[in-house]
Amino acid sequence: MNDLVSRPLGTGLISREDLAKSLNNAAMSMPSIAGGNAFLKMDKNNGDWLFGQEETVVEEDSLWAANPLSLKHGWVAWDTNAGGAPIQEIMVPIGRPLPTVDSLPKLPMSTPDKKGNTYQLVYQAQRSVEFACVSGEDIGTQVEYKQSSTGAMKMFGVLTNALLDQVQKGDDVVAVGKLTFDKYKHKQYGWIHNPVFEITEWRKIDDTAPAEAAPEPEPEPEGRRRTRPAAAPVVERTVVGDPPKAEQTDEEAALEREYAAAAQQAEAATPRRRVRR
Repeated sequence: MNDLVSRPLGTGLISREDLAKSLNNAAMSMPSIAGGNAFLKMDKNNGDWLFGQEETVVEEDSLWAANPLSLKHGWVAWDTNAGGAPIQEIMVPIGRPLPTVDSLPKLPMSTPDKKGNTYQLVYQAQRSVEFACVSGEDIGTQVEYKQSSTGAMKMFGVLTNALLDQVQKGDDVVAVGKLTFDKYKHKQYGWIHNPVFEITEWRKIDDTAPAEAAPEPEPEPEGRRRTRPAAAPVVERTVVGDPPKAEQTDEEAALEREYAAAAQQAEAATPRRRVRR
């Protein structure tokens, strides 16, 4: 086995460092492929958590477990003028070193907007984690939350720091809690809703016991479905590609980009019913 590792067919000696570098390059060149889990997101207009293609609203007070082994970090690049999927995405397990921006594939200029303006595409830091519902109507549902927004990065930071503290105490390293939000009033955009994962307990990875008993929800009248409230109208913002105003803070500039991207995606999206089956 040592001979096979040290002398691959057709090459000279290879060190562990070279092998690690080659594997890292291979991992970064592989496209991110969505698994079988539904995607989870939060509506910044009202704080609703939604999952799946039909955007089912997460049940209030339901409990979700964050899989610590699923945490990933990486980079994403969006062309907000084009809409749709990101043009480049590099995600690696949290246990692997975060690739440096200089090592990532070079990005092109953006698609021209309606006025013909373009801008240089850039990478944004991104994090992801998988949740499993452990109480409520959606028990057993598994979802992936992957985001690069300012509010989401704060949530990932809180979760990561809580995990770091918890691993020093013992084997209970699975955070169980509620998907909720906090909000604040922004001078330009009004109420801003940020994602929050409110941890209520910690469990072992192999703990399959049911969550704490909760009162059974009253049955809904026949024919009634859990639905998402109608989306607030999209307010036109600064043209994508315009440089941030000098007086903008970093957070305001980030919000400008997030709202511009959301507006582009909303304009391109096909209207659909947002109901729970």
